[in-house]
Order: sequence, then C-alpha cells, then structure tokens
Amino acid sequence: MSSATSATPNPNSNSDFKQLQVAIIGGGLGGLSAAIAFRRAGHLVNIYERRNFNVEVGASISCAANGTRWLREWDVDIPDMKPVVLMKLVMREWTTGQILNEYSLENYVEEWGDYCYMFHRQDMHATLLKTAISTEGVGTPAKVVIDHICESVDPDNGIVTFKNGVTVHADLIIGADGIRASITPSQSIVRGQISVRPDAKSAPQTCYRCNVRREDIDRLGLVKYSYDPAIQFWGGIQGPGVDGRSKFYKIVMTPCSGGDIVSFYCFMPTELTKNHQEGFVFEEVPVSEILAGKYSELDPDCVDLLKNSVDRMPWRLYLHQPYSHWFKGNTCILGDAAHPMMPHQSQGACQAIEDAAALGIIFSNKYKFTRDVAAGLELYQAIRKPRATRVQAASARAMENLNERIGFTSLTPHDATLAAAEGKLTVNEMNTYDMHGHIAASVKALYKDQTENELMDKAVCVERLNSVRLGISIEQGSLQYSAKL
Repeated sequence: MSSATSATPNPNSNSDFKQLQVAIIGGGLGGLSAAIAFRRAGHLVNIYERRNFNVEVGASISCAANGTRWLREWDVDIPDMKPVVLMKLVMREWTTGQILNEYSLENYVEEWGDYCYMFHRQDMHATLLKTAISTEGVGTPAKVVIDHICESVDPDNGIVTFKNGVTVHADLIIGADGIRASITPSQSIVRGQISVRPDAKSAPQTCYRCNVRREDIDRLGLVKYSYDPAIQFWGGIQGPGVDGRSKFYKIVMTPCSGGDIVSFYCFMPTELTKNHQEGFVFEEVPVSEILAGKYSELDPDCVDLLKNSVDRMPWRLYLHQPYSHWFKGNTCILGDAAHPMMPHQSQGACQAIEDAAALGIIFSNKYKFTRDVAAGLELYQAIRKPRATRVQAASARAMENLNERIGFTSLTPHDATLAAAEGKLTVNEMNTYDMHGHIAASVKALYKDQTENELMDKAVCVERLNSVRLGISIEQGSLQYSAKL
C-alpha cells in the first residue's frame, strides 16, 4: 500500500493548519480546478486519470464572471486559454436567421467585475493542466497519474484502489469523475462509493456538437457574423401550427480558440438520435445525423456552416434529480459527478469551478478544517449544494423555455428584478455572489462567539455544523446571507 505522496513542511503560519494529501479521481475541468485550488491552499495533490489527456475533444465552454474570478484568483494564465470576450447574446429566427432579440454585454466588466469568456475545451483543459503541474506559482506542483481506473474507494479510511492493483492513502478524496457513473457504474464509481443513488431519466432533447474552422468560413465565403464575439441562438421556440417545429430544436453558436473556431451545439428531439449512452461520445458522425427532422427548414446560411463542420460528435442528455448528499467520511464529489445539469444556462464549467473554489477556501489556512476533513466537507456541501441545485433546476427549465436563460431574464434592471421575484435565475444572482463572505458567515455561525483561530472540540464542531441552516435572499441584486443555529 503506497502513500498518495510524501508530506513536505507546510509554509503556512497558522499552527492549526495541516497540509493534506489530496487524491483527485478524474482530470477533467473540475478535477484540474480542484487541483489548482488545493495547490494554492498549500496542499499536496495527486490527480488520477483513467486515460491519457490526448483524447481531450470538445467544443466551446462559457465562463462567466462567477467562474472567471476564480481563475484570476488562482493566477491562471487566462490569455493562454485563447479566450473570446463575449459581447452579446443574439436570438435568430429558425428558418431565416433574422435577429429577433439581442442582449448587449458591452458593459459586462463594469457591472460584474470580470469578463465573460468563451474557451475551447481543449485550450481551457491544457492551461488548467499546465497551471496545476507547473513548477512556477504558489504551492507544490500537482502530480498526474494516468492509466489508473478507480475500482473502489473506502471513504472513511481514505483508501483508493485502482484496477491495476495500486492502492493509495489520502487525507481527502475528491470524485471528479464525471456524469456517467449514474448510468454505467463501471466507468466511474466514486459517487456510488459514497452511497449516492442517482435518479435520472433521458431528456426529451439531445445534442450534437461540431466545429467550423474560421479559415474554412473565409475560404468558402460563408457568413462572417458566425465568428462575431457572441452567443447566437436559432430556435428554442415552438413553431406555429399543430405540426409546428418542436421547441427542442435549437442551435447555439459561438466562436472560441481566439476566434479561430466557431462552435455549434445542435439540439433536437431525442427520438431523432441514434445514440443512447449518456454524455459525450468520442466518435465522429456524418453531418446527415445533425441535419435531421426540422433541420430541413433551418436558415440556409446556418446549414452551409454545418455542412462544412468537423468534430461532429453526439451528446446524449439526461435529466438528474438533485442528489441527497455530496460527501461521506473524507470523500466528496464535485462538478458533473455532484450536480449534472442540462447545458442551457452555460454554467456547467462555472459551477465545477465554484465547487473547487469552495473546497480551496474551506481547507485553507484561514480555517481549521484541515484538522477535521469530514466537518469541512459538510460545510462544503452546505455552501455549494443549494446554489448548484438551483442552477441545475434553472438549466432544466431553460430547456423548456428559452426565456428562462440567464441573460434573457435580465435584459434590463427592471426585467432582472421581476425575474428574481419569480424565482428565475439572473445574471445579478450569479455574478454578485460572494463565496468568501458566505463561507466566513457560515463559519462564524458555526463557532458562535469563539474566534475562528481558537481551537474547538471536534464533537462540538460537528454538532454545530449539523445544526446550521443557511438562509439566502436576493436584495437589490446582491446575495445576503444569514445563518441560524
């Protein structure tokens, strides 16, 4: 039995701080974000990945201010990700491409304090990986161990066993092994090992992803507005008449990779797909699979783009009910493993980043949870689960109604106020959230009249943590926190 890594002297001055050995199962965006957060917090991190990273594929990923701020706090080289700064949202008519609505993001930075970026998944993944393992920057470089398929986890004793016979000990285990554990347990098991039993069903809508190279757009004389710095939508609205086009027909187009790639998410009713496995399928399909059903009525300019696409791959979507819990013992889950959601709020990556950020803060030298990992993970669940669950539900609603999407709920301050009163997700709610303040308020309630630096009896700490109930309300576009024992 080997150790995850050898301990080294911890540079933090907090005498209560203990440098943790952290084992992260899964090296996707969420796993790498967690690795960076724990590295920056002064811990030792090993990332275990089932395959080599050279199979990374994908399309565009949206990173709004609520995600970007953590990349900046972690000192990630954002320009290295080849970002496109998002400037507007555009709704187009399905058959003609005519603009129906437009939401400007020109004042986004002034309003929300950071940029809304579009990244290509490969670019984002490469930079996060580089940041996690770099010899430069704060913290001990994380180690990546490939070709390690997790077989079992002992969440109480901190033991991970892999199919190749390797067994490791860790102080904290993180399941960042994605969404498929719910449908095909053999693919990843951390969620099952902490006794989470997913309730999932096939969504009525499925998706195909594809990309078009800008050089091909220019060479073939295709529409140049395709690489405008915008998220552009076609469809998503029920067509007229009894036999009108289903609202599940929708296209989302946006540039990424410095504008060199135009990325498409092409949605349609699930009955049209030939793919049945949840999640991404890493096998290219012919364009005819995308141009099915009512795609025959699609705007000809958009059809021309799709006909010249590459990397055409299916993405089968499932609807998940919120999970009962996210941790057991010293083991937790994050990202898609904890809150798989429909893509219609473009918050999947941001929510995984927020999960990682919360863990990094909770187990930093500011607090003493490194001496009681289970208590820290319970706080992590209390902080993150309500917010991520709310985004998860809003993403499902946006599948049914495009006007539920963040941005279109917040076209004006008045619209945002009305949307918030109706319980809709708004840009205000997502971008004014203060996680540092949320955690600090929760810890203050936990410790009552004791200062955060005083030692506390473990049993008392756990008892108080179990009794904390956090109240969250929206007042004038800002989140206010209250904690009651």
